[in-house]
Amino acid sequence: MTLIRAVAIGLLTGGPGALIFDPRGEGLDHMRLAMLMGLLAGQLLTIPFSLIGGVVWALARKGRPVRLYDLAMGPLLVALGALVVTQAWAVVNWLSTEPTPGGVGDPDGETSIGLIAGLSGCLMVLVGLALLANGVWSSRRPARA
Repeated sequence: MTLIRAVAIGLLTGGPGALIFDPRGEGLDHMRLAMLMGLLAGQLLTIPFSLIGGVVWALARKGRPVRLYDLAMGPLLVALGALVVTQAWAVVNWLSTEPTPGGVGDPDGETSIGLIAGLSGCLMVLVGLALLANGVWSSRRPARA
């Protein structure tokens, strides 16, 4: 469960990466595509570091009880994942129009960015549901004496 939490932290901390890319064209669709590209770049950087940090933290902890924050992080991750999936779907639909939208260099490459972002959003939803299920399950478990 520690590794799932580490992935969740990496997915969430990759979010500010959405602010680093400038849109190539005018309009909401270009901004949406640029934000998804930034999100993926941010997650590419933060997920490995959070996994390494989670492993080091789990080894240093050595069985001591941990405060669970799954009930707070789970719904947040599900909501953000659903937002990423809807935005990626909108980008893919926008890029599949004929003729190709102006300001888009390689429509196939940009479509693949949208699909990868959609998969990232699905992963966010699944990890959020796993954290939420673990939080509910562990809160209903009787405390050890």
